[in-house]
Amino acid sequence: MRLLTGLMVMAVCALLFGVLAVATGHRSQVLALAKPVAAGQVLTGADVKSVLVSAEEGLTMISAGRRDAVVGQKVNSALPAGLLLSEDLLGQGPTPPGSAVVTLALKEGRYPPTLGAGERVSVYETRPAATVGGAGAGPAGAEPVTAMTLDVRPGGGSSGGAVVMLQVTVGQAGRLVADQEPAVVLLGADPVGSAR
Repeated sequence: MRLLTGLMVMAVCALLFGVLAVATGHRSQVLALAKPVAAGQVLTGADVKSVLVSAEEGLTMISAGRRDAVVGQKVNSALPAGLLLSEDLLGQGPTPPGSAVVTLALKEGRYPPTLGAGERVSVYETRPAATVGGAGAGPAGAEPVTAMTLDVRPGGGSSGGAVVMLQVTVGQAGRLVADQEPAVVLLGADPVGSAR
């Protein structure tokens, strides 16, 4: 009886092994994000994990065997957990072609206290526009600049505030540098299918 039971267990195990081999025969191990990362963040071992995907789906992905080469690289944008990694998401720095990095000193009350790296924001010039008589005439009417936050740090001195590093297009960088009293507004996620 024990011999028969043992043979049955072996047969079931062999069958399961065969099914598993067939099921995974056209799959490959690739790298995915284990948790969300911010734009410009350096990837650590804890940030990436190996996942099994179909061979077709994994064509443009990074093989799990390249994990050591990926750890230590920066990501070019804020990315969600579970995203399969590909070469175009990685870079030597947070500044992709056509982009520029600008640093702004923000006064207390001119940015959300919860502002952090990897968030989409609009930057407004809040310095009153001068009139012919020299008096202020309300906020300047220039269009806001949409940007991605790369880093947010406390401002120096007793005035508080924050120093924010932003990624913008090259054409918008000059406008931000010229702003004398910038204010930052946090934006929601892009609607599905919209362009940035």
